[in-house]
Amino acid sequence: MPDPDLAESISGRATGVLFFAGFGSLWLCTGLASCHRLGAVTGAGIALVLILLAVPAVLLLRRTARLRAPDEPGTGSDSAPLETAEQARIRRVFGRVNAAQWIAIFLAVALLNLLHHPEYIVPAVATIVGLHLFPLARLFRYPLHHLTGAALVLWSASVVLFLPRSGLASYGALGTAAILLLSAGYTLRSAQRAFRGLSGRNP
Repeated sequence: MPDPDLAESISGRATGVLFFAGFGSLWLCTGLASCHRLGAVTGAGIALVLILLAVPAVLLLRRTARLRAPDEPGTGSDSAPLETAEQARIRRVFGRVNAAQWIAIFLAVALLNLLHHPEYIVPAVATIVGLHLFPLARLFRYPLHHLTGAALVLWSASVVLFLPRSGLASYGALGTAAILLLSAGYTLRSAQRAFRGLSGRNP
């Protein structure tokens, strides 16, 4: 029989891959644009990286949904699974954490522009993104988010402390992109391995 908790965990990881791949690609575009290296070739490379991460993640989401659907209560040939209380709680907390993240980003950007220090916007935003992963690690019971969040915070602090202001936007964004994309790749592989184990128990 399918393990609903494991299936839910795999689905959550695949969704995380989509978020990390999408935002990692945006950070990569930002970093390359800041150092005047964003063009047709580099843009195609970014698109390829995004495709290589996003397509398997979407396929994994669909396969997990098919595996779970027949045995979940409240499902049928023409009905969607009923949301459990735990799923509703996770959705609410996730929404609050993300709302807090975007509010913090807006305030940081506005304040740094007001103080005439736009060069610190990239490391500030990356720090906020990293910090918001800590409550999500607890919420989704996925310890890798702790590592990713810590890496983002440490990288942002490092570029501010050790790099000239002229390099904060480019190096800050490129490092942030690398962290997010590497995390997406690792999460995708772990989710695929977990799915193979789950489907192997459910012929």
